[in-house]
Amino acid sequence: MKEAQTYAEDTGLLFMETSAKTAMNVNELFLAIAKKMPKTDTQNPTHAARHRGVNLQDPDAHSTRACCGGN
Repeated sequence: MKEAQTYAEDTGLLFMETSAKTAMNVNELFLAIAKKMPKTDTQNPTHAARHRGVNLQDPDAHSTRACCGGN
């Protein structure tokens, strides 16, 4: 484990021990990842629109592609 932490530090990567079983550091890891993500470019709406991602909370958002022979 120390080897992984050292490698992460040497290469500028994020390293955090987590446990899915006990939920140790799971929220903290997601917050750390979110903090490292690039901010939206409010000065350039075209660039911001291209890199806005997907809104999973929008009930009107749906894929236009069908999967597995479905509708």
